[in-house]
Amino acid sequence: MDAPARDNAMDYALQLSMIGVKNLVRTCEGNYDERVFETQGIKMHDLYFQDGTVPSRSKISIWLNLVKETFIVKTSNDNENQYIAVHCLAGLGRAPVLVGIALIEYGMESHNAISLIRNNRPGALNSQQVRLLMSYRRTKTLTSKSCCAIW
Repeated sequence: MDAPARDNAMDYALQLSMIGVKNLVRTCEGNYDERVFETQGIKMHDLYFQDGTVPSRSKISIWLNLVKETFIVKTSNDNENQYIAVHCLAGLGRAPVLVGIALIEYGMESHNAISLIRNNRPGALNSQQVRLLMSYRRTKTLTSKSCCAIW
């Protein structure tokens, strides 16, 4: 998704809260008050990396641990569905590459993950990000049958 701003952060927070988002990953500098999301029960996670680039191995590891905790370990009520929202500035590069990594970890072929992302976010992923996803090899961090949803 694209980045919330000061004037619409509450709208984003309310919408995300209504659909069960419990974690918001920010991959760019934020120009909004994090407390707006925290008051809606959404935990903020900063995973900044430079626009147009790919995440470092350590950022990928942090991302996969969050995905695992949310969808596999489920640290809160196991009957409650939880979701992660991830945003960058325009929703075309940094956020989609993290989503692609999660999809590949869950067993999707790289080219299918790229197609799914681009069908949902036309113009997403530059050539460097596509190369990362095409060469990405599963770490088997995520082996559960839980699923990812993209919209």
